[in-house]
Amino acid sequence: MKIAIVGCGYVADYYMLTLANHPDLELIGAYDRDPAAAQRFTAHFKVPMFESFEALLEAPGLELVLNLTTPESHYEISRAALEAGHHVYSEKPLAMTLADAEALVALSREKALMLAAAPCSHLGEAARSLDAEIRSGAIGEPRLVYAEMEDAMVFRDRYHLWRSPSGAPWPAAHEFEIGATLEHAGYYLTWLCAFFGPVRQLTAFAALTFPDKGTGQAPETLANDFSVAVMTFENGVTARLTCGLAAPKDRSFHVVGTNGMLSVSDGWDYRSPIYRRDVLGHWNSTPAILGKVLKRLQAKLPARHWFGARVKTERSGGKLPATNSKMDFSRGPAAIAAAAKAGKPLEFGADFALHVTELALMIQNADRTPMPYRPKSSFARAR
Repeated sequence: MKIAIVGCGYVADYYMLTLANHPDLELIGAYDRDPAAAQRFTAHFKVPMFESFEALLEAPGLELVLNLTTPESHYEISRAALEAGHHVYSEKPLAMTLADAEALVALSREKALMLAAAPCSHLGEAARSLDAEIRSGAIGEPRLVYAEMEDAMVFRDRYHLWRSPSGAPWPAAHEFEIGATLEHAGYYLTWLCAFFGPVRQLTAFAALTFPDKGTGQAPETLANDFSVAVMTFENGVTARLTCGLAAPKDRSFHVVGTNGMLSVSDGWDYRSPIYRRDVLGHWNSTPAILGKVLKRLQAKLPARHWFGARVKTERSGGKLPATNSKMDFSRGPAAIAAAAKAGKPLEFGADFALHVTELALMIQNADRTPMPYRPKSSFARAR
């Protein structure tokens, strides 16, 4: 499938670093309205640059547009691409308002085109292996999930020195304006929805806990930097998701079932280890002495631990970025190419993206949304 990239900023590098994993994706060119960003990107990756967005949309044979622009541009760019007759894979969120996201889904349906949105973390080996372990009944019936998406105080870090492989600076000010929830909650919202289906009801709280990010931005221009949401899924599972830029870094995921629990260490690592423990959080180690030592340590530990019986996980030969985001970003676009080639509907397509976007928007803006909230959107599970 012939693809083109719109937006050559920081995140675009992650797609380029994993594109080689998917030979069915043929990149024919890219475009960025910032000449400096375009020049940096093409110099590093040797990607042809289109002279304009219009020229990109009119490129012969183009089938899929990767919308990697900033969130406030997602709706405009995706709409233009759909109207031009191209499938679209958008960075998160699908749009900055629910109405715009709904309009994109309606347009994709009208045009009979595929529409999907990042993140594709739920397509990784850790997520797929965890899903299989849950469905196997290894921990009985899943009842409760604790999902953590805490990134520590990055605004106190040396972020001004951070660069992508092509040299793009980390867009700190823009990240703080968009908000931690819209930027990061989707990584686990996709897991939760892929595992347990649509959310029936959510109750959330959000706040701006650190109004001075050291960037000189006025507090009123900054988005909430902390959120917590409790969600009830249509299958009865309850989940608590936290997301923020203050608490110590923690990207763990814990599923509590009637007969035990499963824990993933890091949802940003496609090959993260998964551990299984009993209903009390213990495990029978080999040699047994290890289990006894850890049981004693647990009594003094301030929080959940991430040890246990190691669950066998899928393995792939694909290359992952040598960064803290060890994910195959190009796997999402590749799913569209595979569906098109097989002549089948996209499993995690427009309706799924809309539901995840609605959840993220409502959680991010919980201080302006009456709670509890019942999502308008839904999607059909593949199983």
